[in-house]
Amino acid sequence: MEVFGVDIVGEKRFALFILEKGEERVVSKAKLFRLIRRFRPSIVAIDNVFELFESKEELINFLKNIPPKTKLVQVARKFSLPSLARRFGLNINPRNPMDEAKACAYLAKIGIGEEVSVFTDRTVITVSRNRSLGRGGWRQKKYMRKVHNSVRQVFNEIKSKLEDLGLDYVEEVKLGYGGISKGILIVNSPKESIPINSFRFGDVQVRVEAVEKEKVEFIPLRKSKPFLIVGVDPGTTTAVAMLDLNGNLLDVKSKKEWRCGDVIEHITSVGKPVVIATDKSNPPELVLKLKTSFNAVLWTPKEDMSVERKRTLTSGYRYLNDHERDAIAVAISAYNTFKSKMRNVEKRVPAGLDVDLVKAEVIRGCSLKEAIRCDEKRDERVERVERKEYPSVNFKVLEELRRENEILRRKLKDLSDEVERLRCKIVEMSKDTYERIRREKLIRSLQGEISELRKKLKERDERISELERLIDELKRMKILELSGWKSVKVLKKFTRDEIERLERDLGIESGDIIFIDDASCGGRSSAEYLCERGVKAVIVKGEMSHLAKSVFDEEGIPVIDACDLEIVESDWFALVKYDRFEDVYRRKIDEMGRRKLDKIEELLIEYRRRKKL
Repeated sequence: MEVFGVDIVGEKRFALFILEKGEERVVSKAKLFRLIRRFRPSIVAIDNVFELFESKEELINFLKNIPPKTKLVQVARKFSLPSLARRFGLNINPRNPMDEAKACAYLAKIGIGEEVSVFTDRTVITVSRNRSLGRGGWRQKKYMRKVHNSVRQVFNEIKSKLEDLGLDYVEEVKLGYGGISKGILIVNSPKESIPINSFRFGDVQVRVEAVEKEKVEFIPLRKSKPFLIVGVDPGTTTAVAMLDLNGNLLDVKSKKEWRCGDVIEHITSVGKPVVIATDKSNPPELVLKLKTSFNAVLWTPKEDMSVERKRTLTSGYRYLNDHERDAIAVAISAYNTFKSKMRNVEKRVPAGLDVDLVKAEVIRGCSLKEAIRCDEKRDERVERVERKEYPSVNFKVLEELRRENEILRRKLKDLSDEVERLRCKIVEMSKDTYERIRREKLIRSLQGEISELRKKLKERDERISELERLIDELKRMKILELSGWKSVKVLKKFTRDEIERLERDLGIESGDIIFIDDASCGGRSSAEYLCERGVKAVIVKGEMSHLAKSVFDEEGIPVIDACDLEIVESDWFALVKYDRFEDVYRRKIDEMGRRKLDKIEELLIEYRRRKKL
């Protein structure tokens, strides 16, 4: 990690210390900025940022133009640089800018200081014209359309790139003649995570800018771990949920056969427990051990918590199993118990004190005054440590020791890797039988999967062959249609299921001609179903039932024998010679009309006969 230490020498001159090389320089501001862009250090550390920048605008402009992964760190904000240097064993001359630059670099290297933050985690990408459209002319509209179309193309390409990366964004578009004149994308991600830079090309310019914060923020490089309220659900599967003192869920985890030592290690990695809580009025052994290990306050309910109560408390949270749900519910219940006390602390604690530390002391049983006094004493102890004189440290010796430390760390890592490799080898040698069984099981599983895939592939090939055959038949049918033939839809059998299949696959519309290959098995309901669809005529092979035929006669739909027509058949369609069909169709319609007239005449004769009687 390369670190630059910077301190002001005089007007427009700065002392620069490059930690990795041990190099000292005195440079101008412009030269300093060029070196930062050239070497791309991880950290640029300075005593006070406003020694380097005269205004907030200059600071923002600098942070816009440096590499995105370079942090600007202000080392001395709460305490003076000499006191911080003494605290960490660095004896410097406060009047020597190079000494102060070195101290800034070393302190920032070990995590002392605060990162200067002026940008939010949002980025604005603006796509607009790169050229003026001119004063006008007979070709201006054509030129305007070309420019606006180019802007639209680049805008859509950037949108596609963001979608491929899975980045969330909001767009604003200003339409122009033939495209868009300006497009804005507001992306909910920091600038360094977006692989798009500002550029100008042809008719289009693209600006990529981070969204500025309302004020400059200082973020500590090393954050202290938060105080925790820990909910524990012990058992065969143990679950742990951790809230901070503001009620935010920081972590929830469950694990089978989770040992007490591992649970303690996991909790310590997240923060410092103040309260250990359980859902049992009589706390289990694991909970008591955790309470003792952390010297924390034990919280238990007056009676065992019900499942309904736990579900209510955790309705807004995500969890993997009931154990995690119970742990979250317990932590929330404990937090609610101390909530009013913590709100009171927030209102009454003076500015400058650690509010969470005071809350933790109040939860442990201290009064508010005692907790505040405890925090003030802690600050006094820090000041006394800062005032303590440390022996002088030679920077060259310190650098040599640091490098020697790095070499030893690498050797230690190599040895640890070798130990781990040998341990793994021993484990592998002792598990040869297990590996062989596992491999055979995997092979059987893969063979089964291959068989299943082959079966699916065969089914797919059969389906493809079927569709290819259908395409060939459709082509042949189309050729015949052009030479005076008409396509009709085919029913293999005159059943309700077959009719519904035809309707699902091809559809049955008003005016369709239906060819029934086997009409013997149809009844009244099947005929009524076709009549409701408004078919024009029905062509049948074989005998149709009297009931079905009577339904078609009542609806005026001719039933034509296939023997009276010229028909070419396939699986899905059939073709009839259209002029022959029209002759038979008209004849059937005429016959049906005559039968209706004959029936009416018979009714009239019967009516007259009865009237005479």
